[in-house]
Amino acid sequence: MPNVALPDSAVAGPGLAARLGLIIGPLLALLIAVLPPPEGLERGGLLVAAVLVLMAVWWATEAVPIAVTSLLPLGLLPLTGVASLKEIAAPYADHVVLLLLGGFIMAIGIEKWNLHKRIALNVLIVSGARLKLLAGGFMIATALLSMWISNTATTLMMTPIALSVAIAAGGGARLASALLLGIAYSASIGGLATPVGTPTNLIAMGWLNENAGIDISFREWMSFGLPIVLIMLPFAWFILTWGLKSDTASAKAAEAVIREQRTALGRMTTPEGRVAIVFGIVALAWITREQLVHIPGFGGLTDMGIAILGAIFMFLMPHGSRLPEHQPGGWALLNWNDAKAVPWEVVLLFGGGLSLAAAVQASGLAGWLGTSLAGAAALPPILLILIIATLLIFLTEIMSNVAAMTTFLPVLGALAAATGIDVRSLILPCAMVASCAFMLPIATGPNAVVFGARQFSIGRMMKSGFWLNIACIVIVTLYFGL
Repeated sequence: MPNVALPDSAVAGPGLAARLGLIIGPLLALLIAVLPPPEGLERGGLLVAAVLVLMAVWWATEAVPIAVTSLLPLGLLPLTGVASLKEIAAPYADHVVLLLLGGFIMAIGIEKWNLHKRIALNVLIVSGARLKLLAGGFMIATALLSMWISNTATTLMMTPIALSVAIAAGGGARLASALLLGIAYSASIGGLATPVGTPTNLIAMGWLNENAGIDISFREWMSFGLPIVLIMLPFAWFILTWGLKSDTASAKAAEAVIREQRTALGRMTTPEGRVAIVFGIVALAWITREQLVHIPGFGGLTDMGIAILGAIFMFLMPHGSRLPEHQPGGWALLNWNDAKAVPWEVVLLFGGGLSLAAAVQASGLAGWLGTSLAGAAALPPILLILIIATLLIFLTEIMSNVAAMTTFLPVLGALAAATGIDVRSLILPCAMVASCAFMLPIATGPNAVVFGARQFSIGRMMKSGFWLNIACIVIVTLYFGL
């Protein structure tokens, strides 16, 4: 799910980058708007380019909250004359946006009743008493959870468990850094497996559907997302556990901590079991939707519809608990106060990005970009994917992965048109690498969470993260380019 951390400016006031972006963004947009249109581009397309540059600068520098930037299309695009307000506003309720909303609500239910913690601890118990295997268990548990719930929330839940294990095992900073970095990295990697795993996946799906008429189902996404996860996780595990030494006493002490926390959870509660049932049905329906639509009466079933129905059912299913502490929250698994925790800024960002992408297409700007990039047609497709993947993965080290992907999509679409490459072979690998920035604490929410534990230096994160970035670039390029 979302791989977006709250910017520091949201707490401590705008930094230098934000203050500069607040000024530079409008100045660049104004400069573009007053220039004469280049040959082959209409005035409306030039004005859309100005809006795009403004939004890109504000997204990159977080000059204003991301959600505020995402509302700019509603105010500015009608002034360009390229589309009506109705057409500009429609993407904010796109089926991909609603799929994300349904996924967010179900994830809140899983977290509220602690189902995610039980899953994680059970996986860790199975991993055994050797420290390298235990590190692998943390990574597998984190990756499994982040396929369905927020990468950052998963990391927040797993971090204290990892710290307890590291202390009990007496492994020192070496073990603590391996466990914590493994959690952060596997949270980002696991999110690649499903459409709801991270926002960039849904952004790519929405753009392909709206601009190329390509509909990718939940199962289709998993057919390439899951293999990449299964390839990348061992690479990450190998990089992080290289040289990690284990002894029997330390390993058994770590296992004891996990068993103690698992015992403290007690038996599965009634609400927890009911959340598991609802989520299991939704996940199964997503995976088997292509078969379900052939059943009479289910022909109109969509991934979005499954997500929304699952979310609604969370408000209809009684939690069944008689414990006093569960009564003030109402009788159902979720109430609307729970739903207020939905990251609405991410929902708005999706809508704004899709609206901007549609305007780029309608204004002729995409076609003009494609003509301008025609020279890239001489490059082999695999080299083109390599260049773009490398650029994007290192760019997302310093800016929001969602903002970077949203900004790049129109350019990638135009590049595909200019080179004659299947647009999916550019969009999908970029959706993968956009969520795989591993070097800096500011790159992703999971990175920021584990760095906050102060168990390793930025240098340690940069060293391991650099090699994992390279591994990701190579794996994704070969997977989609060959």
